[in-house]
This record gives sequence, C-alpha cells and structure tokens, in this order.
Amino acid sequence: TKQSPFLAQSPAFISMCSDDPNNLPEVNKVKGVAIAVLVFGVISCLGFLVPGEWWGGLGGVLAVIGASVLLCCTGSGASASAGSHIGAGVLIASAAIVHAVAVIVYIVFWANVVNAVNDNCDDGVYSNPDDPNNQDEVDCDALSGVASAFIGVLIWPIIVIDIATFCVELICAIFSFQAAQAVRAQALPTTAGVPVAKPV
Repeated sequence: TKQSPFLAQSPAFISMCSDDPNNLPEVNKVKGVAIAVLVFGVISCLGFLVPGEWWGGLGGVLAVIGASVLLCCTGSGASASAGSHIGAGVLIASAAIVHAVAVIVYIVFWANVVNAVNDNCDDGVYSNPDDPNNQDEVDCDALSGVASAFIGVLIWPIIVIDIATFCVELICAIFSFQAAQAVRAQALPTTAGVPVAKPV
C-alpha cells in the first residue's frame, strides 16, 4: 500500500503517530498517552447529555484542550517547551479532578431519580384519586424498575467512561510534569556531566 505523500511528509503526522527520534523519551511517552486522553476526552463530552449535570462534559473539554497542547504546541527536539508541558499537565490534571467529581455527581443523580420515583409512589402521586378502587394505580415497583433502568442506561456508561478517562488523565498529567522536568534538565549546561544552573 502506497502511503499518502502528505502523510509521509507531515511533521504533525510523524509526531503524533510515531516516536520522534529528536525528542526526549519522556516527551515521546507523554505524546503517546495524550492521544488516548484526546480520544477519551471527546467521548466524555457525552456528559453534556445528562440534564443539568455538565461535569463530565467540562472535564472532556479540559482534556481535549490539554491533549491538543501536548500534541501540537510543545515543540520537538531542542525547541521542546517545558512551560507548555506544565500548562498541559495542569489542564489535564484539572480534567481528572473534574471527572472524579463527575463520577460522584452522576451516581448521586441516579440514586436521587430512583428515590424520587419511590417517594412519589409512597405519596400516591401516580394513583388516580377519582377512582375509589384505584384501578388505574401504577405498579410502583415496575415504574421504579423502568426509571432505574432508563437512567442507568444513560448514566452508567458515562460513569464508566469518566472513570477510564480519569485514570488516563492522571497518568498523562504525571508524564507531562516528568517531560517538563526532563526538558528543563536538558536545557541546563553541564560540568563534568552534572547539570548546573545558568549564570544570571
């Protein structure tokens, strides 16, 4: 299969899809994880579909921005930027925190919906007050089960995605800070193999 000339000559394609020999190992490592963060971040934006609960979506936006910085704006080789790695690491760490909060919020949201249905059943909200025999009364156990299943189909996949995204983001944030440290160490002049501070 003949490779597209555009892809073959594209620095962005080479940087994103293979290790750049001009980069430090730490920089290549964090770029690889950043691709996973970008994918999970986009998927976790599904959190915006949960009514009134935007935490997961916000975390997804932060993750996408942070991963994009790592993939496109941190430089390569001698031009690698420690500051960009730190900035991306802060964004992705913030995304991880938001996703951790989102998991808790979504579980509470699911529990509250199910409890609200049960409470309404107990209060007779779903019964027909004009029917003395309550013939039109809703089967509350069945209704509670349907509500729980419906909300669960929406919420639990998002919760699983957010947990996975949190784990990937945490790893990527740590790698980002390690890459920044490695870039800074490379930029220092050395004496007998030992990095020393540049004179002011």
